[in-house]
Amino acid sequence: MVQARRAKVRPLRVIILLTVAAALLVGGSFAAVKFWPDATTAGPEPESSATLESPAPSTAESSPSPSETPTANPASAASKKALEACQARVSAADAVLKQGKVGVLHWATHVQAQRDNLDGKITVEEMKARFKKTRLKGPDDLKRYDDAMSAYKDLKGSCEKVKGADTAVAAALVKCEKRSKAQLAVLKATAAGMKAWKAHQKLMQLNALHKAGTPLEAQSTWLKQFYAAPKDIKAFKKATADFKAPGC
Repeated sequence: MVQARRAKVRPLRVIILLTVAAALLVGGSFAAVKFWPDATTAGPEPESSATLESPAPSTAESSPSPSETPTANPASAASKKALEACQARVSAADAVLKQGKVGVLHWATHVQAQRDNLDGKITVEEMKARFKKTRLKGPDDLKRYDDAMSAYKDLKGSCEKVKGADTAVAAALVKCEKRSKAQLAVLKATAAGMKAWKAHQKLMQLNALHKAGTPLEAQSTWLKQFYAAPKDIKAFKKATADFKAPGC
């Protein structure tokens, strides 16, 4: 009888042990899911793992290498270089006109002093004072003008149309060419006025050294210059007033 009871108890213990083991197994799985880093109750989705494993896009495909960068249009580059040369020459011509204007106006003032004296508007002393004031400015007038003219002549730029120029460069060349052509008349008139001013300065220097002949001869030479001067001065003033041209 005793042995039979033991046989019945033993299967019950086995069932209890199995039940406890199963419970521990389920609890352990729950704990692992709950406390594992970044774990979710639903588990990882297939799309997420696929996204993590996909390779990053190649930078070589998204941006071209320096060697693949398209080079500038040779014709466009040449036209821009031509425009720069054109602008430099036009700017140099403007400098000639600026310096020449100063000199010619001093020459005009010098001539006007003699005119005012002959017309009885000023005394001989006042005339001589004006002569001296403009005479002292003469050498610097000539130097600035000559330096500007030398710089202008050294530039070989042209404002003619350039084949292959883009719209902006072509438009700039047209404006600069208009200014360059308009400058010619003023440059010519300025040159004539400065030539006369230079000739009279030479006469004054010679006269100071007593190399301009007798006082009467020196006076005669001056009067010839004086009566010839208005033509050049008027031409200069007219050319300057008529000068209208776009910027460059």
